[in-house]
Order: sequence, then C-alpha cells, then structure tokens
Amino acid sequence: MALLEIKDLHTFFDTKKGTVKAVNGVSYSVDAGKTLGVVGESGSGKSVSAMSILRLLDNNGRVDSGEIIFDGKNIQDCTKKEMYKIRGNDISVIFQEPMTSLNPVFTIERQLSEPFIIHQGMKKKEARKKVVEMLAAVKIPNPESVAKQYPHQLSGGMRQRVMIAIALACQPKLLIADEPTTALDVTIQAQILKLMNELKKEKGTSILFITHDLGVINEMADDVAVMYCGQVVEMAPARKIFTKQKYSHPYTEGLMESIPRLDTPTGVRLEAIPGAVPHPLDLPKGCKFAPRCKYATDKCREEEPALVKIEENHQIRCFYPDKEMRKDGK
Repeated sequence: MALLEIKDLHTFFDTKKGTVKAVNGVSYSVDAGKTLGVVGESGSGKSVSAMSILRLLDNNGRVDSGEIIFDGKNIQDCTKKEMYKIRGNDISVIFQEPMTSLNPVFTIERQLSEPFIIHQGMKKKEARKKVVEMLAAVKIPNPESVAKQYPHQLSGGMRQRVMIAIALACQPKLLIADEPTTALDVTIQAQILKLMNELKKEKGTSILFITHDLGVINEMADDVAVMYCGQVVEMAPARKIFTKQKYSHPYTEGLMESIPRLDTPTGVRLEAIPGAVPHPLDLPKGCKFAPRCKYATDKCREEEPALVKIEENHQIRCFYPDKEMRKDGK
C-alpha cells in the first residue's frame, strides 16, 4: 500500500527570464516500509519534487498543480500550521550537506532535543535522555560526550549521523534522504547506508532516497524512478533496472552503460551520454532527451512521449522502449 503518492505534480519557479518548469508532470509513489530511489543528473528535478512535498521551496517557487497524497490525505490542502506538525514528525528530511544543516552556534544536544520538545511535548530533562538514546541508536560512540559538542567538532560522517538522528527522532512514517552521502568518503558512505537500512527494518520507515549515484540506488532501493528534465522517464522495481531487460529508456540505458564493471574488458572505453541537460528555459520541442539520444527519430523531435505501462510495475516515457528494436532502427 502506498504511503505517499505524487500525482501529476508541476512545480514552477518564476524568474526574471521566465518560468522554470523544474518539475513538469511528475508521478510516483512510495510504499509503506519500502525505499523508492529517485535518480538522475543534476537539474533533473529530483530534489525539487521531494521538497515540494513539505513546501520547502525558495520564495519564487510554487506548486502549480498536482496532488500529494500522504497517508490518505492530500497535504496540498493543509494549512501552514498543519504542515508544521507534519514536518519533522510524520515526514523528516536528511539534507545533502550536514555542515550547513546543523546550526554552528548550538550544541548537538540543543538541536537534537528540539523535535522531542516541539513535537512530543517533552521537558528538557527528558529530552536530554532521548538525545543520548538517539545518538547511540545511530552508532555514535560516547553519545553523552558528543551531545555536549558543537558541529564543527565532529567529522563529516558524525555530523551526518546526527542529522539522521534528528530526522528519526519522532519515528517518522516517511524519511526523505536528499543525497545524504554525497559529501562523505566511500567507507563512511557505506556505514551510513548500512545504518539507514538497519533503521528502516527496525522502525518500518519508508524512505524516499534521492541521488545521482546508481551504485547507491542498487544497494538501497526497492523501486526506482529515473528523472530527466523535470519528468519521470522510467519507473520500475530495482531488480528490473539493474538486470538485463527487454525494455528500457535510452537515458537509463546510457546511465547503466557509463558505470565501470569488473567484467569490462581491458582497454574498452565506457560509453558516455553525449551533450548536457538542456537549459530549463530552452527545452526541446518533443522528447526532452532526443537531442542526446542516439536512437532519436523525427517523431521523437516533434512529439513528446507519455509515460506508459510497458509491463507489470514498469513504466517508460519513450516511443521505442524495446531495446532490440531501436538498435535495429525499427
């Protein structure tokens, strides 16, 4: 059963040069107790679609249309006061850079105790005990000592663990992880991913995991939504995305072929997707990926494909989803 459903979401930003359609008709869902991985290049609309859920947009940003159904309720109809109760309580966020997310002038204890005091009405003494418990839960050594420290006294991995502790303080139903391992080295990244998987199993929390790293998605996600130019171009279970299938979007295919593998013969160059993501104020007429697609036809350049169901639990936005047929030029 879906805990979160985003239906035909359009999020726009008004600028001096025009309206940027950062999210343009996005639909995806996150099942209870599952992880949805949202993947794509920078500027594809991954983070904006997620921040639209909690209305954490810049002043010039707005949700133009669409529905955001959370736990059976369209939270687009919620007042600001109602959203304050949802944020950090039912839906929490782990942001990309922990050093800019944590306040440098307050101790870890002060910042981690806030969710307990604000959302659960605890007294300061009781909240302090919960702070130590949460720091221990995210595998931080000497939690009593760390609680008294300031963010600059902790390493990047420790700060990210603190952010996870803050996000999970009220045991939210949905956790939005916005590229939480980008600023971390590989060994710390592995520890953080393992920790999040353990906490998901223990607490039953659903996760919306945003990243550009397909390796991370393969390790974390149950289902995958591939985004490009503010649209979902493919959506399928992770096992379908990461195994050889009959159907695939050319963009997903390009992302997969650009990953180095152990069985890649020596001297063979990895394929790269040519070109760059088009400017949001100058999008192509037809398929948004057509200028970079080696299989594009005149139809692709003139008409925009819809996101259609190809098979069970598999949707693709392409006129030629069959990989063999498009390679043969049919």
